[in-house]
Amino acid sequence: MSGVARKLSDGAPPASAPAMIPAIAALAGPERLMQLKSICRNVIDLSSMNPANIVEKFGGALILLEQGQTGAEQVVLGLAVEKPDSAVLMVSDNLPVHIVRALMKIEASDILPASAGADEILESVERIRAATEAAESGGDGPASAVCWAFRGAVGGAGVSTLAIESAFAICEKVGPGKVCLVDLNVSDGMVSSFLEAAPKLDLAALSAAPERLDARLLAAWCWQHEDGVSTISAPRNPDADALATEAAILRLLDVACAEFPFVLVDMPRHMMPWTKPILGAVDEAIIISELTVPSLHAAADMAREVDMLRGPDRKAKLVLNRMFPKKKFRAEFAVDKAEKAIDRQIDATITSDWDAARTAVNLGKPIGDVKPKSALVADVSTLVDKMMPDAARQLVQQVAGKRKAK
Repeated sequence: MSGVARKLSDGAPPASAPAMIPAIAALAGPERLMQLKSICRNVIDLSSMNPANIVEKFGGALILLEQGQTGAEQVVLGLAVEKPDSAVLMVSDNLPVHIVRALMKIEASDILPASAGADEILESVERIRAATEAAESGGDGPASAVCWAFRGAVGGAGVSTLAIESAFAICEKVGPGKVCLVDLNVSDGMVSSFLEAAPKLDLAALSAAPERLDARLLAAWCWQHEDGVSTISAPRNPDADALATEAAILRLLDVACAEFPFVLVDMPRHMMPWTKPILGAVDEAIIISELTVPSLHAAADMAREVDMLRGPDRKAKLVLNRMFPKKKFRAEFAVDKAEKAIDRQIDATITSDWDAARTAVNLGKPIGDVKPKSALVADVSTLVDKMMPDAARQLVQQVAGKRKAK
C-alpha cells in the first residue's frame, strides 16, 4: 500500500460511524484549522515548521495547504520533486500556473475553493482514498491515466480523424465509459462536428476559476457518444484562444485524467501557452504527417523539438497518415527511404480511406462503425496496441476475457 492509501486508511472508523479523517497535516489559517478539527481526529499544525522539514517529515501523508500561508507553495514544489506519493489538498481561488503543474506531478491531489466547507473536504479525501485503493487493487482501470496527445506537423494532416479513431479503438478494447477525447482546438475544433457531439465546455468559466473544476463540473462538460467515448470540446469561437490559459487547460487535463483511465488530446498545430507543458508531460506525443517531402521535414523538425521536452527515453512517435494502399501505384517513395531522408524512425503508417472517412463524418460516427474492415481502422488499432502501456494491457485482457466468457 502506498503512503497515500496507508495514511488515509489507518484508523478509519467503521462504516456506521460518522465520517472522520484519521489524521491530516495542515498549513492553514486559524479558521481552517478549527474547521478541520470538526472532521479529523488528529490535526497537525505545520505553521511552526519550515517547508523543507514539512516535506521531509510529512511527505507521503495527507496534507492540506492554504494558499497565502507562508511556505505553502514551497511545500507543494518540494513534494512534487521529493515526495510525489503524497496526498495534497490545495485551498485556493487563484493558483499560479507553476503550482498547478507541481500538483499534477503529485500522486493524489485536489484543489478546493477558499469557500470549501467541511463536507467538501471530506468528499475530496474520500475520492482520493477510493481512487488510490482502486489503483492498488488492480480495479477496472490502469494504476494511472494513460494520456496521449496528437499534433499535426502540417495543416490538414488528419489529426482530428486519427485522434477520434484512436479513442474509439481504445474504447472497443477496454469498454465504454473509460475513454475521454479532449479537443484543444478551442477556436475551431472539428471533433464535435465529426461526431455530431454537443460542445459543452465553458471555456470562459474554466479560465476565470480553474481551481473550481472538479469531477462533477467536468461531467457536466462531457458529451458521450453511443459507443461509449466521452468528448470535451468548446463551441467555436474565434476569440477562444485568448481564454485558453495555461492554468485552465492544465487543470482541465488534470481532472480528466483523474476521472478517465484513458485521455486523448487533439492539439492545435499552432503554439499555445500550454503546448510545451502538455507535450512534455503526456505518456505519448504523436506527430501526424504525410508522405511528402515538405511534410516529412516539418514532422522531423517538430519531433526533434518535442524530444527536447521529453528526454531520450520518451521520444515522440511519428505517424504517416493518408498512405495509399500498397496494391495501388502512386508517385510516392518508400517509407524506409523517407526514414533515411529525415534520419528518424517512422513509428506507424495509416492507410487512406477517403470514402469511409467522408461517410463517417456525414453520419456523425467513427469510421469503425461505418466500415469495420477498413484498412484505416486496422492500422489505427495496430497503432493503439503498439503504444498501450503494460498496465493498460492488463485491462484490455480482462475485458477480452469477460467477452469470451459471455
